[in-house]
Amino acid sequence: MDIRLSRKRSETWEELRARLIAETSAYLSECLRHPELSVRIPMIPVGSGRFPPSLTEAFWHAVLHE
Repeated sequence: MDIRLSRKRSETWEELRARLIAETSAYLSECLRHPELSVRIPMIPVGSGRFPPSLTEAFWHAVLHE
């Protein structure tokens, strides 16, 4: 998966929109080809409990740093 971190300084709103759509499409296509790369979002039924605060840190660390 090719993710470009640099951005043009003069990127217009339409260019930004097109780039974000293309990056999202590429990510989703890659996750469909390789499900092990996708991020599982933990969930519980509303009102049935709460996640421990440590789960927040663990989830976002996996999403942002791995």
